[in-house]
Amino acid sequence: MKSRKLTVIIVSLCMCVSVLSGCGSTAEKEQVQHAAETQTAEAEPDTSLEDGEYTVNVELEGGSGRASVDSEAKVKVTDGQAYATIVWSSTYYDYMLVDGKKYINENEGGNSTFTFPIAGVPCTMDVVGDTTAMSQPHEIDYTLTFSFAKDVSFKDLKQTGQVKLSYADQFQIDEYGNYKLITIVDNGRFLLIPKGVPVPADVPEDVIVLQQPLNHVYLVSSAVMDLICQAGGLSHVAYTALKEDDWYVQQAKDAMADGSLVYAGKYSAPDYELILNEGCDLAIESTMIHHNPEVQEKLEQFGIPVMVERSSYESHPLGRTEWMKLYAVLLGKEDVAEKVFKEQTDKLDNVLTADKTDKTVAFFYINSVGAVNVRKSGDYVSEMISLAGGNYVPEDTGESDNALSTMNMQMEEFYAKAKDADYIIYNSTIDGELQTIDELLSKSELLADFKAVKNGNVWCTGKNLFQETTGLGTMIEDIHTMLTTDDDSLDNLTYMHKLK
Repeated sequence: MKSRKLTVIIVSLCMCVSVLSGCGSTAEKEQVQHAAETQTAEAEPDTSLEDGEYTVNVELEGGSGRASVDSEAKVKVTDGQAYATIVWSSTYYDYMLVDGKKYINENEGGNSTFTFPIAGVPCTMDVVGDTTAMSQPHEIDYTLTFSFAKDVSFKDLKQTGQVKLSYADQFQIDEYGNYKLITIVDNGRFLLIPKGVPVPADVPEDVIVLQQPLNHVYLVSSAVMDLICQAGGLSHVAYTALKEDDWYVQQAKDAMADGSLVYAGKYSAPDYELILNEGCDLAIESTMIHHNPEVQEKLEQFGIPVMVERSSYESHPLGRTEWMKLYAVLLGKEDVAEKVFKEQTDKLDNVLTADKTDKTVAFFYINSVGAVNVRKSGDYVSEMISLAGGNYVPEDTGESDNALSTMNMQMEEFYAKAKDADYIIYNSTIDGELQTIDELLSKSELLADFKAVKNGNVWCTGKNLFQETTGLGTMIEDIHTMLTTDDDSLDNLTYMHKLK
């Protein structure tokens, strides 16, 4: 309707110009006419769809009326090209002609089924169906109309599937035909709507509507960047809360260097003017935003949906990595994400087939006031050590004290609980990488009495560990290699290096 009104207005303006100009030049008239045609063309509905699978309505006209097609058809879009699959009510159609090309029945013995390219949705097209139901084959002219259902109500949506999750338990994705409902524990529900698909009526107030494509994402949570990059979705991220020098994800650094990714302020102080001027269709925050609820409120007041990710609450390491599937669904990258995630699960499966070593491992860093920061029992880091075949120490470290995954203890207490650990892994992601045991001992002389220090079994993480969330299967593999290798010359792994 808006397109028609626009065309009428433009045509009227052209007529006015013609009247006012009298017998103006032919060139001027052609100019006006061209402008009108251009505007009319621009007003045509956009039938293109994002890559993915859709359920659409299909109507058949023509023929005797005895044959029909299923009222719903599947449409699959690959590299921007849409392909429809229709099912006839008859078994007698042996081929169809679409745009002069012949398509053969795909379902021999069952109702005739055909898959062929279409211009998009909505669209209307003339086709020919050849039926063998009569004494001789007959080609019959038909018209097919593809469209999305109108007047869809949220309460009438029926669940058709669910995205399979192997480890993550902090989110789920339920499928309702063309729609996907994302539920994040303690952080809301999101209805994901593909491009061209109508927004249902009566969406509950607690459900946030996200309309694809999402091409201007404000990514605040640094742990998410690697997941999005590995899934092939970096081009959808427009803004970041980290500056170029703070990134250890190379793709993010490169994007900031070439200007395709822009710093838009940290989580507690976004550059609202920048975000609003350039446009933003989603902000992905970490749970740190709960310390500044006014920021989330302001973003939402400006019409920017806010999604708070909870990957840090996953107890299984690959549960954190599996959040990649959520971002892949948001950005239409499901196939890539499945492949990358399988690579990590394969690494884990290989480690799990090996015997448990029962060697003990301490994972810690020393903060600026000399206290030792350790991971709590049940944290994903302690779980990685367990999966790799080791035992995390110190044990029973305040698992249920609060929601934090770490805790501080005095060096004397840490000494008593961890001095006999077979291996030490120093967490460098906070205060910088170490290269030598002497650098470690400068933080506390008590460490010299540790069994791992005396035996030279001291390792240090790279600063990239916590940003490269995709590689947690590789990190487990690293720890397993550390625990099982007899090669003293081995001093560099993917995410760790040995202190000299």
